[in-house]
Amino acid sequence: MDTVLRIGSIFLLILMAWTETIPDQASSKATQLIRVSYGLKDNYEFLKILSSTITNRGTELEKKYFKRCVQHHIESEILHLQMDLGRSYAELRRTQGLLISLYMMVLDEEIAELDEELGRLARLANGKEKKYTKLYLRLAYREIAVAKQRLVVGKNIRPYLYLMKLQEFAFSLKSIKQAEKYIVMLGLLHDSIDEFNTEMRSFEGLVSEVNRIIVKDREKYLKLLYDSNFDSYSEISYYDGIWKQPDLFELATSIPNFDPAYMRNPPEAKPPEVPPIK
Repeated sequence: MDTVLRIGSIFLLILMAWTETIPDQASSKATQLIRVSYGLKDNYEFLKILSSTITNRGTELEKKYFKRCVQHHIESEILHLQMDLGRSYAELRRTQGLLISLYMMVLDEEIAELDEELGRLARLANGKEKKYTKLYLRLAYREIAVAKQRLVVGKNIRPYLYLMKLQEFAFSLKSIKQAEKYIVMLGLLHDSIDEFNTEMRSFEGLVSEVNRIIVKDREKYLKLLYDSNFDSYSEISYYDGIWKQPDLFELATSIPNFDPAYMRNPPEAKPPEVPPIK
């Protein structure tokens, strides 16, 4: 009788342990799903903020790196839909690591270019100041100063804190886009063939004024203006173009000094051949 009771007690304990693990596993899966879902949403925002700058003003190398980031983002989305949450999160983190490198490259170049453009416009306006010249110069330099500050903060955040670094870099890029708008206004004041109607400050109004009174470097100013509005000067943004044709097979080929090769299901290693017995 004691043996039967003992066996019954053991069975009851096993049953209780098994029933407790089911909710624990479900809770863990739900936590993973939430973490991956929020991470994918963050990555989408970081990519979209960068998209117009890459589309309008990016170099061929920056476009190549950006495409790789989007491809990894698409891969993590696919794995998320397949509920392969562990690998989806790994791809999500990989995308963020690549975005950090790309953001730093783009921000360094954008800040240098806009500093140079502001210097040129300041020299052009020297001795010919108009009502809003000093205001636009001050606002543009202020936004670039903020962009520089947030870039430095982002670079000095601990390397493994990907999300915090990207948040600082995104803020820096947003400040750059504000500076671009003031640069366009300065160009309309001092790099144009006619008087700038300063009442036209909406995006559509500024586009109209650039087309009306800027002859030299018109496309440059339009690209700056569209970028300041997070929009693409071309018909389709580079980001949307990649989604239409993602070419995910390219992930299997490494990009030197940026991203190693990736395969979702790498081929299994073949066992070593055993030489025949002679």
